[in-house]
Amino acid sequence: LQLMQSKAVHWNTLRDSLNVPFEGITLKDTIYVLAGYMGEDDGFTYQDQTVCFDLTAFQQNYDSAILPENGDRIDRIFAHEYTHLLHKSWAKKKNLVLKNFKDSILWECLYEGIGMYRSLSKKWMLQNDTLPRITREALEKLYPVFVDRLIQVHALQNPTASQKAALNKNLSRGNTDKKWGAFPMAMWLMQEAKGNDKNLVPWINGGPESVITLALTHLPAEHRIKLQSGLKTNP
Repeated sequence: LQLMQSKAVHWNTLRDSLNVPFEGITLKDTIYVLAGYMGEDDGFTYQDQTVCFDLTAFQQNYDSAILPENGDRIDRIFAHEYTHLLHKSWAKKKNLVLKNFKDSILWECLYEGIGMYRSLSKKWMLQNDTLPRITREALEKLYPVFVDRLIQVHALQNPTASQKAALNKNLSRGNTDKKWGAFPMAMWLMQEAKGNDKNLVPWINGGPESVITLALTHLPAEHRIKLQSGLKTNP
């Protein structure tokens, strides 16, 4: 809690840069950080101006707050959650309507992908315009899952609750390199940004359909062809 309190001034300085991909979107002047305990998720958002942190989850996942790496980590997690507030505001302003389960899955990929883009540690990021080995290996494992899940989602007209749960599994929860939806999206957005987050404005404004376009742009040929074929099949 003391670490979080000590970050308030610094977090306020991050707001303008985090806002860049969300052109025309501004949040209320006051953003609240609510600390709780005994939950499962380290961070989440509530309504339109509150970031929630769970102290129990932070302790269990990241150990003591006095560890040097946790100063930077808490900044990245705040950036992730603040980005969600911006994205929710964008969706409200654009009157985004998720018409079906497919739309909700695509939205979750984009929503969590841009959030993850903000919270990834340096070990995953581009180095001299090249993805590090650890990132490439993770993507190689996730690409087949990403493609298979989207094809399944496309084929289902009225998925059951159990089908929805199975397809949502690990989309944006679990270990970083297991998040089949959020991690590839984060990487593709990073590559599209090229160090300038203004380049992300069109992808944010494209809404859920940006997920398909980004996938067809960045997937290796074999996975791209399989996805294209699967999406052409009428559900």
